[in-house]
Amino acid sequence: MATDSSEDKMLEQVQESLSHGPYACASLTQLSGGTANFVYRGTLIKPLQDGTQTIVIKHTEPYVASNPSFKLTSTRCDFEQAILSGLEQLSPISHSGITVQTPKIYTFSPETRTQIYSDLPSSTELKTYALSHSLTKAQCSRLGHALGLWAKTFHAWGAAAGQLGLRESMKGNVAMKELKYAINYPRLVATIELFPGILQASKEVFEAVANDVRTRLDREEGSLIHGDFWSGNVLLKNAPFPGLEEPLKLFIIDWELSHLSDHAFDLGQMFAELFELKHFKGLDAGVWLIEAFMTGYGKLEEQVAFRTAIHVGAHLICWGSRVQGWGTQEQVEEVVEVGRDFVVKGWEKDRGYFEGTSLRSMFA
Repeated sequence: MATDSSEDKMLEQVQESLSHGPYACASLTQLSGGTANFVYRGTLIKPLQDGTQTIVIKHTEPYVASNPSFKLTSTRCDFEQAILSGLEQLSPISHSGITVQTPKIYTFSPETRTQIYSDLPSSTELKTYALSHSLTKAQCSRLGHALGLWAKTFHAWGAAAGQLGLRESMKGNVAMKELKYAINYPRLVATIELFPGILQASKEVFEAVANDVRTRLDREEGSLIHGDFWSGNVLLKNAPFPGLEEPLKLFIIDWELSHLSDHAFDLGQMFAELFELKHFKGLDAGVWLIEAFMTGYGKLEEQVAFRTAIHVGAHLICWGSRVQGWGTQEQVEEVVEVGRDFVVKGWEKDRGYFEGTSLRSMFA
């Protein structure tokens, strides 16, 4: 783990690197939520021309900020800058008073590996928001629909001819593509050892799934995806949910894992994390958000739906079983069982099974 002294030293170093330009800050506050980079909210000494007083600074080192012994290529910030710059051409998406957009990147220094982009003050992640605010079904309907509509628009935009150059650039983010695979599918097989009574009988299916994903990644160019699309990378104002008459802004953040792959990875990760809100915390909002998301995203091709279901299951097994302090041992074992069934039934293309689950809206 990074020590307080090393974090303080990094903060001072970043603040000093900005001190002689337009983004000089009177103070920096380290932001929670991310683990891979050093992320701060900076209060500008002099507001920008548009009146902006705070910015977000993201500094990258060739390791995970919270665990320096975990080495991670620093080129990830180059690709994040590339995708954020490209996304300036994607207009914000609005639905029922909710606008979903990406942060504006102000500047990027390859020498210091530091990005500066627009801030969403007084915000929190959707995951934290759902845990601390009681969301009604009507509110989830608006929120999920807006997120799903944005995701569909982003995926379609990324696949369009106009983004050929951007796709060529993002094709180079091979390290993050390989990381995405490694932390899900080889780990899926490896997790059998932790829950042999639940998972051992499914080993052959898990190995077949991992091999199939590997083959498709090697054979197909893939589509532009966010790469780390989940409720922890959706920001909104930390305040009571507004009515229709008051606009609400959402930011989709943390794009360093963006690469060319399968849309099912974006959808599956988001749905798994939303499902966990219901499973571990008893929040119906998790399932309501999945259903509303699919209303906004629209109908999936059946093969994409099955691949998404498999990825939901893989995420539940690989990550839902490892979240510290989220649930009892019984809940952990239950989420592993659910994940197993999603993977196996997705592999078997058992549409009828899913029509009785929290993923039924994917097959509507």
